[in-house]
Formats: sequence, structure tokens, C-alpha cells
Amino acid sequence: MKKIILLAAAALAFFGCSEKPVDGPSAKDSIELSAQSKTLDGKGGAFSVMVTSSADWTLTSTEDYSSWVTPSATTGEDGDIVKFTVAANETGADLEAVYTFTAGEAHENLVIKSLAKEVIALEVDQTEIVLDHNRGEISLNVTTDANYRDINAVVDLGSAEAQWLKYVVALPGENGSGAVLKLSYEALAELDDRSATVTVSTEGAADVEINVLQEAKHVLYTDGTNFTASMDGETVAIPVTSNVAYKIEITSETSGWISHAKKENGSEYFTVSALQSGKRAAVVTFTQTDAKDGEEPLVASINVTQIETLIRWAADMTGNRLFPKWEGEPIGTLMYFTMEAMVYFDDFDKAAGGIMTIMGIEGKYLLRMGDVGNSINHLQVATAYGNHNYSYDFQPKKWYHLAVSFANGVVTLFVDGTKIEEHDFTYMSSVNLSPAWSYEPDGNRCFWMGYSYDSNRDIHGKMTEIRIWRNKALTEADLQEPNHFYSVDPKTPFLFSYWKFTQGSGATIEDATGRGNTLYGETDVRNQGRDNKGDAGIDWVEVALPDK
Repeated sequence: MKKIILLAAAALAFFGCSEKPVDGPSAKDSIELSAQSKTLDGKGGAFSVMVTSSADWTLTSTEDYSSWVTPSATTGEDGDIVKFTVAANETGADLEAVYTFTAGEAHENLVIKSLAKEVIALEVDQTEIVLDHNRGEISLNVTTDANYRDINAVVDLGSAEAQWLKYVVALPGENGSGAVLKLSYEALAELDDRSATVTVSTEGAADVEINVLQEAKHVLYTDGTNFTASMDGETVAIPVTSNVAYKIEITSETSGWISHAKKENGSEYFTVSALQSGKRAAVVTFTQTDAKDGEEPLVASINVTQIETLIRWAADMTGNRLFPKWEGEPIGTLMYFTMEAMVYFDDFDKAAGGIMTIMGIEGKYLLRMGDVGNSINHLQVATAYGNHNYSYDFQPKKWYHLAVSFANGVVTLFVDGTKIEEHDFTYMSSVNLSPAWSYEPDGNRCFWMGYSYDSNRDIHGKMTEIRIWRNKALTEADLQEPNHFYSVDPKTPFLFSYWKFTQGSGATIEDATGRGNTLYGETDVRNQGRDNKGDAGIDWVEVALPDK
């Protein structure tokens, strides 16, 4: 019995022990990094670290390094790879960051060092450059520790379309030290200044910026020098081309009748009061006010005239012609002379190579528009010694005072009193302007206005106030005398023939000089046998000159 009791007690003891935990050592937390430190140079960069951990991990730091270090993750699990991006070190001092990876109670530090970026000297001798409007080259002297081959320059032209400033090359500096940068720039034809920025750079140095300004050529001029106001009074618009500041002064013997009103759309406007009779004139002067030291101020001036109508009639030359027969005193062979007239072109509607004749003698000396290779709105002087095309662009629907002088072979074009261009006809020192007049049989050429060689060489337009000066080549000063375009004294020395279109009817115009060289007119000029014939007459049209 006693034995049975002991066995039962032992069994109970055994089962009681199997339900109670057995005490032993706990499992340890662990974390390892593929690298515990990393050093980068001043250029910065990126590197990666693999994390091996017994549990999920976190990344912390005791300081904020976000200004120069960026980790790709701050939490993760075993086997993750964390990328660290390090910015360039521009501080001038070495930097250090300490990051801690934690998994449970296990810790591992990562130390990141960024060395100070190497600073290389880079200076230029000028950072503000002002250029004139001409084409040229810039030389920038660069002081630097870098090799000249490693220096670069980038040109920023902003919104400019034209590549007017270009970097060319870097050359060794004086004595092999530093560099010389060469840039080229184009001429500036426009009225506005233009600017660019040149950035000079090399590895390890702070960039240097150079501001370049190219100044436009200073101009101040008006579109024409003579302006006529209506007798009834009006506001006169004076187009002014300028890229400078200027003041306006008005000079007149009679005050109060003209005053400056406003500036608008590139024109200066002047108010002119009504005039009952006679005439009056003023000089309006535009003077630059922002000229630099040592620079002569620009000046432009115009004449504003208020005067009764001086010319009321002109001849319509379309299909028509005029001619003197030199019945009075022949003009002869001349070394110096001038032809002038008021001319109005209705249009330039002629085929390529077409001609519109103004006046002169075919094959000897002829003023005409067009011809093969010449624009129909450009004047050509055709002579026995060759032709010359003048580049001035005449416009339709506008009155012009046209003058062409001859001075021992030098032929000069004047438009509205302004010299446009001269040309020297070599070997032609004189011209015979008065051949025998006989309607051109057998190729004998006569002096015509609005006609030459063939009836299809007429002017599409009008002419009036025609003059020929003998032994005198008029100058700008002569042509710009007050009202010269519209009237001169018939007794003026050297004025040989003067045809004033005053009567408004009839087939002839008397020579106002009294020399008896009557001007004849023919209309409807057409091919007829060996000559181009017309009907006696002048196609008169009413005009009002000076016009506005």
C-alpha cells in the first residue's frame, strides 16, 4: 500500500513540473551596415548603404543635416539599401554628419564627411562693357589658377533673335598665366541699344558675369526739311527719327502763329493758326539734350511755311509729252547745267524693264525711271557714256521736287532739296542739249519731257514748274532757298529756260525768261509711220502746291 502511494506522488510531481516555463537566455537584437563611414570631395555626390537587421529599422540623427545630406529612406527592413545624396560643399569648411540606424536595442552609426570644395581663383578685368554701334572684338583678361583650356564663356542674349555677340576662343594669358577670352560682335543698325550677359566659368571657381551693352548710333533727323501749312490753319505733323532726348525751339519773325502741341507715334505735332494773305515762316530746331561730355549735340531743323497757293496747274503726262524746239536762243553744249521740275507719279505700273521718261535726249543725256535691271521707281541717268541707276525709292501719289545737276561729268541727284547721290561719268565733260529739232527722222533725237524713243515710255503722272539752268550746277543751298520748289525769279542769273504752268489751257507754255523757247505739248502720243506723233495740246490738271 505504501508503495502505491509513493508512485502516485511521483507521477503528480512529474506532470506538475512539465507545465511550468523553463528559464534561459533571450534572443539578441542586431543591425549591421555595409559601410560605417563615407568621405566625399567638395563636388558632392551619392552613395548607398545596405542594412542587415534582425528587425525593422529606423534612421535618426542628433542634428539636422538636410541642407546638404538627403537619405532615400528613414525606415525599413532587413536587406534594404539606403541612398545618401550629398550636395556640393560651398561653405569653405569640412562638414560631418552622423546618422544612427536602430533595430530594437541594437544601434549602428554612419559617419558622412564632405570636404570643402576646392576654390580656384577666377577674376576678369572688366564686368561692365559698353560698345559702340560698329562691329568689333572684345578681349577679356582672366586671372585664374586654372588652365586656359578649361575656361569657358557662355553668352546670354536674352530675347534677342540675332546672334550679335559670340564667344570665339580662350588663349593663354600674358607670360602663360591666366587666360584671354575673345568675343566678337556685329554692327548695330537699329535705333535701340541691346545688351547681353557673358558668364565666365571653370571647374572649382565661382562663375563671373559680365554685362555687355552695345549702344546704337545716336541719330536725330526729320523726314524732310520743308513743310507747308494750309492758309486755313492746321496741325502739322513732323516725323522725327531719334534715339536721344531733345528740346524743341521755334524761331519766327512773327510770334504766336505756330506752337508745339504734342508728340505721338514718332511725330511732333505743331498747331498753326489761319493766315489771311501773304506768307510767313518759322524754323523749328530739335537739339539733343543728353549728349555725353565731349560729344557734340545733334541738331535737326525744319522750315514750316504758311503761304498762299503758288502752283495751280500741272500737265498730265500719261500718254502725253512736252518739248521745246529751241526757237529762241539755243542752249548749246554745256559743262555745267541743272534740270529740275515738280513731278508726281500716279503709279509705277509698267512691266519689268519698262521706262518712264522725265526729260532729256535719248542716247545723249536722259533722265528716266526704270530700264532693264533698274527698278521702275528708281531714277536712271542714261548717257552716251553709259547709264547710272540711283537707289532712291520714289513713292506713288506724292509730289517731289526733282533736280539733277551736271558738273563736268559729275551728275548729282537731289530730291526735295536734299542731295541723294552723285556719279562721275568718266570721259563725259559736256553735253549738247539743243540738237536741231525735226521730229526725230533717221534717228535724230530731240529734247523731250515725258517721252523718249517710243510712246510707251511716258510718265504715269504729272509735271509742272520745269526749269533748265545753263552754266550752273545747283547745290543744296540753292535748292533750299525759301519756296524754290514752287517759284523763282525768271531773271535769276544762269536760269536759261523756265516754263511756269500758269494759264490752265492751251497747247503751249511760254518761256518765262523771255528767251523765246516756247514749250509745246502733244497728247495721245502714238506710233505713226517713222515717228511717234501726237495731237497738239496739253492735258491740264488743277493742283494746289505747296501741298501738305
